[in-house]
Amino acid sequence: MDNQHALKVPQNTTLGLVYLLLNLLISVSAQFLLKAGMLELGSFQGQEGTIAYLLSMINWKIVGGLVFYASGIVFWLLCLSKLDLSFAYPAATFQYVLIFIGSWYFFEEQVGLMRVLGMLIISLGVIIISLDYKKT
Repeated sequence: MDNQHALKVPQNTTLGLVYLLLNLLISVSAQFLLKAGMLELGSFQGQEGTIAYLLSMINWKIVGGLVFYASGIVFWLLCLSKLDLSFAYPAATFQYVLIFIGSWYFFEEQVGLMRVLGMLIISLGVIIISLDYKKT
């Protein structure tokens, strides 16, 4: 067996897609929790009070966001055990779209035409990559 094929493992595409979806949802939720926590905390104003500022990051939203983030990594690793990286990584970029929409909806962030066009281009790329996916 040559080295190229020595690393191939049997894959379960359906389970891999479930792991990918869980990673996506958990990672996006983590970002929303982290943003909400930092909005409550406020922006860092300088070196005075650095320790106090860092300690104030220990609140349920930020800690919860970090726990979600770590959980998302676990599902990402499980996803990688089932799917090709060349498929999973581009598909995971759908997080950008969900975060984009959620930032507008939950945090009332401004979204201009150029950002919307960028999201459409990213979405189109993800769709094109997904259509070309073949089970290995």
